[in-house]
Amino acid sequence: MKKIFLFLLFANILQWSFAKQKFGIDLGIGVKGGLNMNKVQGLGWQNQYSTDPHAGFFMHLNKRHAGFQLEAVWSQSHIITDSSFTGLYRQYLQNADDSVNAESFRFSTISIPILLNIKLTQWLWLQAGPQFNAHVSVADKNRIIKSGLDIINKQSYSAVGGIWIQFGGKAPLIRVNLGARYIAGLDNLNSLTNKEIWKSQMVQLHLGISY
Repeated sequence: MKKIFLFLLFANILQWSFAKQKFGIDLGIGVKGGLNMNKVQGLGWQNQYSTDPHAGFFMHLNKRHAGFQLEAVWSQSHIITDSSFTGLYRQYLQNADDSVNAESFRFSTISIPILLNIKLTQWLWLQAGPQFNAHVSVADKNRIIKSGLDIINKQSYSAVGGIWIQFGGKAPLIRVNLGARYIAGLDNLNSLTNKEIWKSQMVQLHLGISY
């Protein structure tokens, strides 16, 4: 069984390599992970970036000068209140008599970016496109917000732009990549009230491998 598996794997590698050479297609599937530097810009939040992890899968299909990339990325973010938060959102707090300055909320997000790859060289790509975000959980550690209220909207959209550095050319074996992106939120994240606008901003750095 082991010999059969190794034979099939070797045959698959040869077939993939032949397809790339014949059709000029660069197909890559891989995993990546790294750090987010995230903040929410709006009244009630500290205007500073916090650092959190992210990890995910990606697939790209490129021709010589351009291509597309689809990803599924899990990330964490945390945001920190400033001294104005209590006054602005008093009616939504468990105990409005206490200040909630420097309290934090941590939320997990599943994001699906759909990116256009512009290949400046074989190893340096520009990337841009839309991103859908599903905010799957929010941790209110100190139970600041009244029970039953969501502070962050469940869904949002972002615009993505960045660079991707690819090592290994079109070789069918393992390739290494790294990159940096700026991700700007397009929607209001504020689920408490429509009176105040909260927009997310993120710088994302990653290291990945692909086949």
